[in-house]
Amino acid sequence: MFDQRCKVPTNYAFKTFMILICAAAATFAQFDKAEARELDTATLQASDQVPVNDNRIAELWSALPALDNSQGIRVRRDCTASYLGENFWLTAHHCISNSPLMDGFLRQSDGEVAGIAAIYTKSSTDDVALIKVGPGIDADPFDLANTQLAIGEKATLTGYGQPHDYASSATTIIREQVPSLDFGNVIYTDLFKGMSAALSRSCSGDSGAPIYVGNTLYAVHTAGGFNPGCTDGHDMPMWHTNIVSRKSWVSTTRRLNSQFSDMEKEKAAVGLRYSAGLFPSAPGLVRPSENNYPAVKSSSFQQSSTKLF
Repeated sequence: MFDQRCKVPTNYAFKTFMILICAAAATFAQFDKAEARELDTATLQASDQVPVNDNRIAELWSALPALDNSQGIRVRRDCTASYLGENFWLTAHHCISNSPLMDGFLRQSDGEVAGIAAIYTKSSTDDVALIKVGPGIDADPFDLANTQLAIGEKATLTGYGQPHDYASSATTIIREQVPSLDFGNVIYTDLFKGMSAALSRSCSGDSGAPIYVGNTLYAVHTAGGFNPGCTDGHDMPMWHTNIVSRKSWVSTTRRLNSQFSDMEKEKAAVGLRYSAGLFPSAPGLVRPSENNYPAVKSSSFQQSSTKLF
């Protein structure tokens, strides 16, 4: 969502302003069901024209109230998420911060979908969020890194940048560690600044995408140089949130929330209903039932101390 894969002026104030514009454009760009269908069928420009089919990575779709007071719901594709195992997916905090109670679903490149059951965030300055989904997606998990990326190290970003109709990849070279960065309406902490190593770079929709080497995930994509056209650009800035310093929170949140409440099961079912309206022929579309969920052991279930949004 925050995306800036284009040249940013050297003046710091204007640079911050351009970052904010990019974030706002990505956050508030809306489209209804008809527009969503058009997005999936059109031939669209992408920074990298090579589609990537990786079942560890999925599109994040949200279902939000319409802006025209019509009581309708707008279903839109916002961001990217990556699989950690046991129904938990990792994305960026700013992907859900404007609608923390949202319904929605994740969708893979093969069309498999799963409804959102719950969303967890660490804090307003940590650009990470965990999404727990119901059944429906068969995915391979990433491993979280134990040590952070080094300056000069290369890593891969794979995301569903808009207006892509598929996932694509870019290579980022880590140039510096950034203690905090003010995006105008929010300050995020403990990030890496990277530069695109080739022409492919990030654009709106890549937010939440994994920054990884092989099967090891090191960071979550937060922002890039202003790039509304999703055009190419070598040596363009990108910012990624360090996941190593948040690994303990991720592990604890997953452990304390491994089971599904009845409310979460219903929420996941709502997300699937929205996905069925857009993708009625999704392969293996699962209609949630008790048999699709792990058995809840009342003696081991704990309410998370982490904020549940």
